[in-house]
Amino acid sequence: MNISEDELEQRLRSLFADERLDLPPPPGAGTVIVAGARRRRRRRHTVQAVAGVAAAVVAVAGGLTLFRLHTEDGIAAMSPDGTDISVKPPENLTAGRPPQPSTPGPTGSQSVQLSAPPSSPPSNPPRPLSSSQPTTLPGVSSGPLLAADGFGKLKLGMSATEVTAQAVTLDETQAGASCTVYKALGSGIPASASVVISKAAGLVVVTPDVAAHTAEGIGAGSTREQVLAAYPTAKDEPGGVVAPVTAAEYHFTLGDTGVVRTSLMSVDQDCAG
Repeated sequence: MNISEDELEQRLRSLFADERLDLPPPPGAGTVIVAGARRRRRRRHTVQAVAGVAAAVVAVAGGLTLFRLHTEDGIAAMSPDGTDISVKPPENLTAGRPPQPSTPGPTGSQSVQLSAPPSSPPSNPPRPLSSSQPTTLPGVSSGPLLAADGFGKLKLGMSATEVTAQAVTLDETQAGASCTVYKALGSGIPASASVVISKAAGLVVVTPDVAAHTAEGIGAGSTREQVLAAYPTAKDEPGGVVAPVTAAEYHFTLGDTGVVRTSLMSVDQDCAG
């Protein structure tokens, strides 16, 4: 039987429109569909989490393997966050391998290389410093000279009249029964000084007002050791050192900076020191 295309199309439309062909969904189908979608979503999340953990485990295992391999080869390399750290053991711990020259890493990396210092012959130990002190020390030559027999034209034993005859003016400052203290001024002495003149022994004490030095190089700033080195027979006295010279004595007053004042005193005198 021949049917035209239009008639065939009409019959198919009627057949598809027949309600007897409809399949109504069972009760609770929506709940079942939603539950199934949730299960599929949970399975997908679980699969993704397991895949991430597996990838992390593989990465850690690969890093440990790389670390172990490089350690066995003599170099340990780790790159936790883009920073390369390489450690090369001392050459004497890597048997059978020649030392490898270190090369700088790429920009942005940090490199730490530890190597044992090359063996070198033991150096000679330093010589200990000598504890002995020199017997002669630099002398002091500043200021006027206070000689062992006097100061300028003033000489021990001179009377007051003989002193004034040497272009020296005596200003009395303190008079005693047998001795008088004067301030000596004038062109006959290098600098002003305090002097003591005894009626019986004449000039017995000279103390310059400025820093003077002796012929042995002892003066302002000299230490006690320098004084003792210059005058082996010198002895300590309260506040300083006394050093015998011929018929007189030097009296050195010591301070924090060394000698601060020098006096020449006759041994044979009747005046108080």
